[in-house]
Amino acid sequence: MRILVAPDKFKATLTADQVCESIADALQKLGHVVDAMPLADGGDGTAAVVLRHGFDARTAPVVDGLGRPREGVIAWRGTDALIEMAQVCGLATVCDVPLDPWRASSLGLGLAARAARDAGAASITLALGGSASIDGGVGLLEGLGFAVLDRRGNPVSPDLVGMSQAASIEPIEIGGFWRVLVDVTSPLVGPLGAVRVFGPQKGLESREVGRVSAAMCRWAHLLERVFGVDVTQIAGGGAAGGVAAAAHAALGATIESGAEFIADLTSLRERVRAADVVVTGEGAFDEQTFSGKAPGLVISIAREIGRPVYVVAGFTEWPEAEWRSRGVAGVVTCSDAAGSPELARRESRRWLDTAASRLAQGFGPALGAVD
Repeated sequence: MRILVAPDKFKATLTADQVCESIADALQKLGHVVDAMPLADGGDGTAAVVLRHGFDARTAPVVDGLGRPREGVIAWRGTDALIEMAQVCGLATVCDVPLDPWRASSLGLGLAARAARDAGAASITLALGGSASIDGGVGLLEGLGFAVLDRRGNPVSPDLVGMSQAASIEPIEIGGFWRVLVDVTSPLVGPLGAVRVFGPQKGLESREVGRVSAAMCRWAHLLERVFGVDVTQIAGGGAAGGVAAAAHAALGATIESGAEFIADLTSLRERVRAADVVVTGEGAFDEQTFSGKAPGLVISIAREIGRPVYVVAGFTEWPEAEWRSRGVAGVVTCSDAAGSPELARRESRRWLDTAASRLAQGFGPALGAVD
């Protein structure tokens, strides 16, 4: 049997490469032919995926999510550059200290993008998943050279504090084609916006949400006043704490699905068609899976083409009826194998291997459901 293994990362525990390797090993031990293809959707691991598909890596001096110097990776193909925010200044770069949503910044992304422009990039793609900040993209703009000023005409800090104080932006000419890749469809503001949905994930306290939401609304109106673009309700504008909206307004960036971008780059549809069975996976298999995430797209494509698709996940709270209604033939989870999500996270690779073995053993001639 030919099986396509196309998972995303298990966030904060395992890379897509590691997930792919465990599942592929378990299947190959039982004699299956495996097409292993780690995926991403604009978040952590996006640069690693594109570097396997025609891009080359260069480094540039940047800063992490809290402004500390580091080397950022820029993926190049000709004059096209791709920058993964998670690698440059995302949550993974600040995991050594407590979350600080007021000082976390997208400045590093702006510095990397500026370095790419200075090096001759005609097209720049910003992959925005896995961010640490909710600064509305003020850090991105300042890193690119825009002056963002307070009411006294002083430059604001490139973070949420600065965004809250911003009163004017001095636009500059930045040419080229700009694109942002997102893994969410959330708008910039409102009940489903960047602050209310993602702020708590980045350390924002519940008592601060209303205040920051109001500041984000003022920032959105400032972007509209300066650049003539209403970004308040654009799908995906809330990605990376509003970086997508700022890039769209100030740079004319298109907002695109990161999962679709990677699917096109990796010929995902053709590889699904060539397989007898498809396996995907991610850390949490839930409603968010079908709101811009790579595994959700894999499931959709497999269903469209008519291939059975299975999921290996860190955990899921969905009953069988729910995931079957989404077109999934079977689900195994690391948390079930370990006995709890906490144990599964503590020894993530061990329990992934166990879950992968359970999946492989469930592939009988009839391809029944995997329990």
